[in-house]
Amino acid sequence: QQILMRYEDFTPQDVGASLWSFATSEYFDEDVYRAAASRLTFRDARSFKPQEMSNTVWALATAGEVPKYIHAFDSTLVPSDQRNSLSDITDDPITECFAAAASEIIRRPNDFKEQEIKDVLWAFSKSGVRHPLLFKSVAEHLVGSGERGLGKFS
Repeated sequence: QQILMRYEDFTPQDVGASLWSFATSEYFDEDVYRAAASRLTFRDARSFKPQEMSNTVWALATAGEVPKYIHAFDSTLVPSDQRNSLSDITDDPITECFAAAASEIIRRPNDFKEQEIKDVLWAFSKSGVRHPLLFKSVAEHLVGSGERGLGKFS
């Protein structure tokens, strides 16, 4: 009850750590997960550290809390006129949470450790959410030049 009454006071660390703890201990309460997920929005995503984001979406997927609009990001199989609008995405806290995490990985991939990237990709896969742009962006990041990936292979 306290979580539901005070979720707006949760910091990004509170959200990620609490949901990770709940999912790990197999405590599943849809209202708690939805309330906490509502803190990771497009507007607030930049205040979340990569681990906080990855823990949040990992916990949601582990708890079976899937985005309402699982086809919202599918730019390959779903025609653009049939995909959900930004308004739809932001109306569902789980969908927006997943969308915000994906946007941040695409925007700042170098900030994410491999484990954090893996956890986000796993959450999308586990939830049945296709996001070709996210997966392509991560693949290019991992294989591209720089300190990570296969860039030094010839």
